[in-house]
Amino acid sequence: MTGQILEISDLSTGYDENDILHEISLLVREKSFIGIIGPNGSGKSTFMQVLARSLPVREGDIMLLGDSLQSYSFRDFGMKVGYVPQESEIKFKYPVYDVVMMGRNPHIERFRSPSEEDHEAVRRALTQTGTLELADRPITALSGGERQRVMIARVLAQDPVLLLLDEPFAHIDIHHQYELIRIIRETSKDKRAVIGVFHDINLAAAYCDDLVLMHDGRIRACGKPEEVLTTELIHEVFRIRPVININPITGTPFVYVEEEWKEPDVHKPSIHLISGGGTGSYLISLLSRSGYSLSCGVLAENDSDCLMARKNKVPTLAEPPFSRLSLEMEEKLSEQVQKADVVIVTSMPVGWGNYPNIRVLEQIDPKKIICILPSSEPFLPDFTSGVATETIKRLLSAGAHKISNPAELLEMMQSKIFSKDTMQ
Repeated sequence: MTGQILEISDLSTGYDENDILHEISLLVREKSFIGIIGPNGSGKSTFMQVLARSLPVREGDIMLLGDSLQSYSFRDFGMKVGYVPQESEIKFKYPVYDVVMMGRNPHIERFRSPSEEDHEAVRRALTQTGTLELADRPITALSGGERQRVMIARVLAQDPVLLLLDEPFAHIDIHHQYELIRIIRETSKDKRAVIGVFHDINLAAAYCDDLVLMHDGRIRACGKPEEVLTTELIHEVFRIRPVININPITGTPFVYVEEEWKEPDVHKPSIHLISGGGTGSYLISLLSRSGYSLSCGVLAENDSDCLMARKNKVPTLAEPPFSRLSLEMEEKLSEQVQKADVVIVTSMPVGWGNYPNIRVLEQIDPKKIICILPSSEPFLPDFTSGVATETIKRLLSAGAHKISNPAELLEMMQSKIFSKDTMQ
C-alpha cells in the first residue's frame, strides 16, 4: 500500500460568516492523481485555497505527511506543497527564467545563490513545459496560455510532494494541454500526489486515478472515474441529460450532453437514412433534434448507428450482424425509401451483404436523394469490386444531390428544393 500524503477530516470553512465547504473528508495517497469536478459554485476553488493555506480552517483537520497543515513553517510548506491558482498575476517584468527560479526559493538557503542543482531543475521544468524558448522574455509580455505554462513550470521546479492545480489548463491550447497533463501524471507516479480542479470532466476522467465530485460545498461522490461518472450522479449534480460512453482510446468514461428529443414536425419532409459503420450516428442525432420525421436502415443490430437510432426512438430496419439482407427486408426497405420525401445515403462501408441498401436507390427519383460523400473518389469503402461505387455514380449523373460535409445538410434540407410544398 502506498504512503499517505494528505488526510482531511470533517473540514468546514468559508468566507466571512458563511461556510462554503461542509464536512469534507478525503484521503490522498502518494502516486495518486485526483481530479476535483463539479458545477460552478460547488466549492472546488475554495477547497484548493484551503489546501494552499490561503484560507484558514474553521472546523476539522488537515494533516500533511502526518503533521497539521498549519504547523509547517512558510519555507517547509513551500518545500512540500506547490500551488498553481486559476489566475497568476505578476505585474513586474521579471524574465520567465527568474519566475520559474522562484519555485526553488524554499530550497535555497538565505543569502545563498542558486546552486547548479537549482538551475538544472529550472531548465528541466522549462523544457518539460515547452517554455525554454521564452526564458529571457518578460512574464508580462506573454499570452495567457504561455503564462500559465510558466506557472506550471515554476511548480515543477519547486519539486513538492503535493501539487495543487486549480483549473491549470483553462487558457492552454490543446497540444500543450495534453502534453502538460501527461507530464503532471508522470510526476504523480514518483512518490508524489496531485490534486487538480478540472472544468473538463472528460479530460479528468481520462488522466486522473480518482475523481471527487463536489456539489453545494460537499463531496457528493468519490472514486474511480467509472464509479463517479454515472448517469444518475451527473444528472443530479450538473442538471443535464448525460450520455455516458467509453472513450475508445483511454477506455475511460466519456460524457456527452443529450439534447431534448423533439416530436417530428409534420411540416418538414420525412427522411430515410441509409448508413452504417457509425457514419450516420451524428446525422441521426442532428435530424432528430431538428424535428424531422426520420427512419433508418437497413442496419446491423450491433452497429453504432442502429444503437443511436433506437436511443433516439427512430424507426429502424435491422438485421443480425454479418448476415445478408433478406428478401423480406429488401421489400421493407423498398417501401420505406419510396414513402420517404428525402433519402440520405452516407459514405458507409459497402459489401455484398448490405449492397441492396445502395441498389434500392435506383427504384426512386434520384432528385430526392442526398449523398454525403467525400469530395473526390473513393466515395466509400467499396467491397463489391466497384459495383456500389458505379451505382452511386449513376445516381449522381441522374440528378442525385451530393454534399461533402454533414454541416451542409440542414441548409440543404431547409432550401426550396426539399420544402414540403415543393415535393408534393
